[in-house]
Amino acid sequence: MNNTLLGKDELSLYDYIKLRNIILDVFKLLKYLKRTDDKIAIPKITSDYRVRYEQFIPVKSSTVENCVLKNMMLETKLENRRRQLLSKITLALRKLNDIELQVFDLTFYKCKEEDEILSIMNYGKDKVREIRKSGCIKFVSALGLDDRCFR
Repeated sequence: MNNTLLGKDELSLYDYIKLRNIILDVFKLLKYLKRTDDKIAIPKITSDYRVRYEQFIPVKSSTVENCVLKNMMLETKLENRRRQLLSKITLALRKLNDIELQVFDLTFYKCKEEDEILSIMNYGKDKVREIRKSGCIKFVSALGLDDRCFR
């Protein structure tokens, strides 16, 4: 695992809003998979910020209305393809260093506001944003979706 953050030059190449939207779509897909297939273990971030698979109890709920999510699900109809996708997501999460994973967890898994993240982290606002963007770039790049995020 690379313990350094991406440099300012690399960070400036990417649009954070586009990165965030792709990551939110990926997490919507994970939530959909969790509700629809009880045989597949979804990757989790543990309290010590390690990525691992965990069994879960399926929750049945109404259908997802998001068009992007439905389009992504068409590509993951077969269980094998779903497992491959989850493996890619797990590998992408493992590309993040500990501090990036912690900020990523607070931002996307736990859906904390920036003020809450700042109160938990011992860094300033600019440093937290730099850490978050670095983690997002590594995650999206590992999934091979970064070509849509350049400025």
